[in-house]
Amino acid sequence: MDVAGVLREYWDLKPLELEVLAGGMNSAAWLVSTGARRVVVKTVELDDSAFEPGLELAARLDDGGVRTGRPLAGKQGRLVERVDGRQVAVLEYVDGPELGPADQAPIGELLGRVHEAAVVETGVTADWLRFLLPFQASLDLEPWIRPAVEAAVADAISLGTLSWAWLHGDPAAEAFRRQSDGQIALIDWGSAMRGPILYDVASAVMYNGDQVVPAYLRKRPDLTDELDRGLPTFLRVRWAVQAGYFAWRITNNILTGISGPPDNLRGLNDARRSLS
Repeated sequence: MDVAGVLREYWDLKPLELEVLAGGMNSAAWLVSTGARRVVVKTVELDDSAFEPGLELAARLDDGGVRTGRPLAGKQGRLVERVDGRQVAVLEYVDGPELGPADQAPIGELLGRVHEAAVVETGVTADWLRFLLPFQASLDLEPWIRPAVEAAVADAISLGTLSWAWLHGDPAAEAFRRQSDGQIALIDWGSAMRGPILYDVASAVMYNGDQVVPAYLRKRPDLTDELDRGLPTFLRVRWAVQAGYFAWRITNNILTGISGPPDNLRGLNDARRSLS
């Protein structure tokens, strides 16, 4: 993709420097200097249905005081353009160091703040879990995967009615950035979706550790009973998603965001150990 050309044509930005950003599992991105500012150009496949809703959520949360790396509207007022068979967006660049294992409290607190600001009407858990369907054809890669995934899904459905919000979807520590004024930003909204809050909390625990939970509950004490009842189940759901995702990547030899096939196998084995 001619990134510089896309910026000039669709956003009326004149790039001076371009730097490829590594690490996106499902996207490609560049850091761009225009002289007066730095922005991130991010592209995903056309069939990525979470991309534009995630950008819209990031803009709403940014308006509410959570720094998100908000998208910039192009010349036609759109947040996303379709170019060369890809979806393209331009985001504000968020500087600052990534959080780490010692930062579970600010991660939990900010996630609670996001969910509080983005509550949606409760949906049907069984319908929501259909986002696992793209992985269905890959669940027989190894004999343990399908039974483990199906058991986790069944247990989640048995929990009954749950609290929902717009979810970040992938709250790993590297998505949280400490700002110079001490505030925490949350970026990378490409996995955003409506769904049970338990899924985001379980994801944060999987990535960062269980001390996320008391910090989260300081912001959302109303969810204490729900987390006590449902978090262990949704930790299994989260690992089931990881199992399906890496089985799909291995089956289709998808190597984006990693150094080679062993990284996909490592992700699948991590899920197996946790689900067993």
